[in-house]
Order: sequence, then structure tokens, then C-alpha cells
Amino acid sequence: MRLTLTEFLSLDGVSQGPGAPDEDTSDGFTQGGWLVPHMDEEFMRLAADWLNEADAFLFGRRTYENFARDWPKVTDPDDPFAGKLNGLPKYVASHSLARAEWAPTTILSGDVPAQVAELKRQPGRGLQIHGSAQLAQSLLAAG
Repeated sequence: MRLTLTEFLSLDGVSQGPGAPDEDTSDGFTQGGWLVPHMDEEFMRLAADWLNEADAFLFGRRTYENFARDWPKVTDPDDPFAGKLNGLPKYVASHSLARAEWAPTTILSGDVPAQVAELKRQPGRGLQIHGSAQLAQSLLAAG
């Protein structure tokens, strides 16, 4: 599988949860929800197209916990994202997470870059990272 990264990133390098004011307040971030006013039909189509390239997802712990809290509640069969996010295999890189309730999820710990390299060798189109900026930085640093 090809590893791809999708980030909502400002031009000055800020990567924070964009969906709701309380979604990601780490490091004192107070601008949550900034994306919602800019979501239109074109953006939704593009985002659905990106998601349709996924055969599995890779998350850092914080992003995983946010997604696992919200996406299982979205059960509308016409939602362009919920079926993929809820149904495809998910991997979460964490040294502290003991359980992963959002099925199907596998917890990766220990040598995460080596485990991700093994996932990339699996058949499939795309292993997608959404958000998870700390995970993305650590994987980039590991080559």
C-alpha cells in the first residue's frame, strides 16, 4: 500500500483539529471549527474522492480517540465518509493506548516505523494518515 498523509495545515505550519471548537485545544489552540464555514459541495466531493483511495487508515492516538468518539455515531448510509471510516481496517500508533474499541482497529506500539513499513508492503491501494501530525513527523524523521 502507498502511505499518504492528509493534513489541514495553515501556511504558517499550524496543524490542529478543524471540526469543532473543542475538538483539539492542545497547546492553547482556540480556533477549532475553522474549517466548517468553508465546507461546500466541491470540498465534500474532493474529500470523498480522497477517502475512496483508502484501503486502511493509520492514526496517532489523539486523532484516533477523536475519530473513534465521533465516527461510530454516524450511521447514515448516504454519508460519503462514515462507511469507509467505520468499516476499513484502522491502525493506531500509541505507547499508552490499552484498548481500541472502534473496530476493526489494531494498536501499533514499540517500533512503529517498522510496523508501518510492514503495512506498506501489504497489498492494497492506500494506507491513509488523517491528521496525526506528531505521528507524521515521527514517520518522516524515520525515513
